[in-house]
Amino acid sequence: MVGAPSQPKYEVQGQPLIAVPEIFQLRNKELGREAVRLMNERFAGNNNVVLDISGLQEDQPIAYSNPYRRFALGPIVIELYGKDPDGRTLQLLTPALSELALKHGTLLDARSTYEDLAVVVCSTKETNAQLAQHLVEQARGMGEVKFPVVIYGLQTVKDDRFPNGLRFDLGDVAVAYTVPILSGKTGNFDASDPSLVITGFPGELGSGNRTLYTAKQGLRRVGRNRDLILGGFLPLSYEAGRVSFVRGEAPQNLEAALKAVEAEVGRQEGAIEARKAKALEILGKH
Repeated sequence: MVGAPSQPKYEVQGQPLIAVPEIFQLRNKELGREAVRLMNERFAGNNNVVLDISGLQEDQPIAYSNPYRRFALGPIVIELYGKDPDGRTLQLLTPALSELALKHGTLLDARSTYEDLAVVVCSTKETNAQLAQHLVEQARGMGEVKFPVVIYGLQTVKDDRFPNGLRFDLGDVAVAYTVPILSGKTGNFDASDPSLVITGFPGELGSGNRTLYTAKQGLRRVGRNRDLILGGFLPLSYEAGRVSFVRGEAPQNLEAALKAVEAEVGRQEGAIEARKAKALEILGKH
């Protein structure tokens, strides 16, 4: 296991999420290179995880994400980073925090990249059925499981008994929750839907310029590009794939966090209007 230093030697730079913690993409810098080196060492021989970044320039994003790589890299990066001098730790970007960042424009390259945020188990039949059953059995140790169940905070494990020689286990910070809309039909949704920053998914479908692509059976990867997509082929990856982290403690109530953000924006707009009115008043006296 990698020892977690009390103060990290790795520097990360990201975008603040206003009322929520800082977000950054894993890049070809010291932390990213060491994490990929350890991942390649631990998963040697499995090309669904092993990643060659030798051609990347300094500070370029580490690409070609798929769920296997994400949940292999995530725990390694978190362990390497440990805590910073302010006591802040790292966590992988979650579906809800992804939507909050997207809403407020702090998600880098959101229109030209994608990110695998979680998996969803729609049923234990058909697509990735063995892995679905394995995760459901573990999730039941956390409480009642109702389909479709979204799960994040996973760990990738080498296991030749599973397809692609890999399985997912629930990590120490794993979260499993039901999102009923994922069992419905594919449809459009409004980017301002308040449920997005609570569950990471819209509360209703119908109109809007984003699309939720759903599925009925098996275990699927939850991907976010411009839309939200439930995909079945876990090893698939492209250069546009990213792995993002949040630094600091995420709020337990994202709805309250969003209201705090909007209240702060309103306060700032009010202050600007007051200064503008004062300036006009001064100009009117001359």
